[in-house]
Amino acid sequence: MYSAIKIGGFALSIAACLLIGLYIQDEVSYDRSYPDTSRIYRLVEYYAHDGKVEKGDDYPAPISNALKADFPEIEKSARLMPNSLFPGAGSNELRRADQVENTHEEGFTYADEDLLNILKMPMVYGNRASALAEPNTMVISKRKADKYFPNQNPVGKIMFLDNDQTKPYKIGGVMENPPKTSDFQYDFLLTLNGVEFYKGEQTNWNASNYPDYILVRPGTDITRLEKKITTDLNKNYFLPALLSISYKNAAKELQKLTNKLQPVSEVHLYSYDIQDEFKHGDIRFIWLFGAVALFILTIACINFINLSTAKSANRAKEVGLRKVVGSTRFSLINQFLAESLLYIVLSFVVGILLTWALLPYFNALASKSLVMPWLNSWFIPVILMSSIIVHGQRTDWLPK
Repeated sequence: MYSAIKIGGFALSIAACLLIGLYIQDEVSYDRSYPDTSRIYRLVEYYAHDGKVEKGDDYPAPISNALKADFPEIEKSARLMPNSLFPGAGSNELRRADQVENTHEEGFTYADEDLLNILKMPMVYGNRASALAEPNTMVISKRKADKYFPNQNPVGKIMFLDNDQTKPYKIGGVMENPPKTSDFQYDFLLTLNGVEFYKGEQTNWNASNYPDYILVRPGTDITRLEKKITTDLNKNYFLPALLSISYKNAAKELQKLTNKLQPVSEVHLYSYDIQDEFKHGDIRFIWLFGAVALFILTIACINFINLSTAKSANRAKEVGLRKVVGSTRFSLINQFLAESLLYIVLSFVVGILLTWALLPYFNALASKSLVMPWLNSWFIPVILMSSIIVHGQRTDWLPK
């Protein structure tokens, strides 16, 4: 019973910490797989209003061209349009041109051709640089290409959205499936080339609907660029646009507006107060879960040590008898260390197996697709280091 309580309790704690650790590791790895991750940013608008700061990522349609033309620090700029309020984005009924049955599909978004180049999305078929260059073209993911065109190269094939045969979409390329640790979970990218959702949209600076992503040149001073973007955009574009519609106190209102560049690697966890179209995490919960895991492990270690200490008092006669018959202090230390090490090893083995068994249920609870990192380079060193740290806590009650 003593061994079952000791090993079982510690194993449960290890399993809980491992599950939390896998969740945290997955959350902090979002949007870090792009080759130029360190140079990719999202433009975010900060508006100070009534003592509060409102944040959003929607900008006018001409923003991308203005950024590329006016700021030499920006290498590429591309818009995204995932808002389902606009026809084509969100979900659609989709079918091949040579078939009659439609299939309901999610994961549609409009995108500029440079978005693929900014993210350097790996392509299965087609040329990334020109896949969205022509009007009425789309790029689809590999899983959707396998679904609609099994064992075929679908580049050049025609598909219809919502049975609209007046607007055929030609497939310009097939991209690899987006990684699970990416906020860009889209299977269909529709080109923004030639798209105008209402008349005059492409020159209208008074309507904001497009998130914009930029690729800065190496060595760019981001803080300086943010100030420059805010000053120049307000002066050259937003102020004339507001004055054209006789907006009262336009200059004063624009003083409340600033623009920040958010690293793409921070979009998932640091956007809890930003109005956008993504489903993302929250860094505050990551810190909370980490603290909970540390607390669980600390309590488990204390309980483990207390049980061992309490049991050691009952073994005083055994220690005395062994000394009488000739056992040395070194041999007694080795015995107790070996017992401690055996308990810890068994606890970690049971805890890891328990984690593996509970992972499917944890995935269902957390809406994740986590897997045991058996082959990851960090897994074995972390387990060994944890075992050594826990084992080192038990030497205080060894026979003197």
